[in-house]
Amino acid sequence: MHVLALESAGSVGGVGILGPKVQVELLTSLGPGRGEILPELVQEALRLARLTWEEIGLLAVDIGPGSFTGLRMGLSLAKALAQVRDLPVVGVRQTEVLGLPWAEVWPGRVCVWIHDRREYVYTAWVERERAGAETVLPFPEALAKLRERTSVLLVGSGAQRFAEELRTQAPEVTLAPAPFCIPRPLVVAQIGLAKYNREGGSDGLALEPQYVHKEGEHG
Repeated sequence: MHVLALESAGSVGGVGILGPKVQVELLTSLGPGRGEILPELVQEALRLARLTWEEIGLLAVDIGPGSFTGLRMGLSLAKALAQVRDLPVVGVRQTEVLGLPWAEVWPGRVCVWIHDRREYVYTAWVERERAGAETVLPFPEALAKLRERTSVLLVGSGAQRFAEELRTQAPEVTLAPAPFCIPRPLVVAQIGLAKYNREGGSDGLALEPQYVHKEGEHG
């Protein structure tokens, strides 16, 4: 099966195609005025993979948590493609995309921090084959929870945003290299395919962003 994956939860996103003999990944910066870039990347990825739509069997999309605008962009495209091309779609959380590959190889604990805004991060602990529920915490509280554990690897945009503070205040925490703090479309495809094989997919209409609210906020 060939999987087409969409990644738009952060400042860098793109499109990936994964198949038995195909791996294509296109990355680009996302932001204001870049709403049309994902459909263009989809067509370019298909061209590079030398595939037609008839050869795509599954759509996978990052459902967050992450950028409100970015998530809406990726989910809207995934839903439209699912309907027009009559394809099943699977949602993958950004914490899974960032944390699960590390959980397979890191001997200690893996934690994902995704920068929300100002001094807040979405945070989740990740084990092999499972990412825990996300919570939203201010940096001091998230840092305190990190320091309660040993042999921690921290990954994600939050790790990059607060890298200087972490090196000073929690030098025992290992920070993943910057390139690994960006959610990758091919990882979305890999996790999406595994989920589809376990649980099946949907038609996309019920797919919603993974929003996580601070205490006292309402969605």
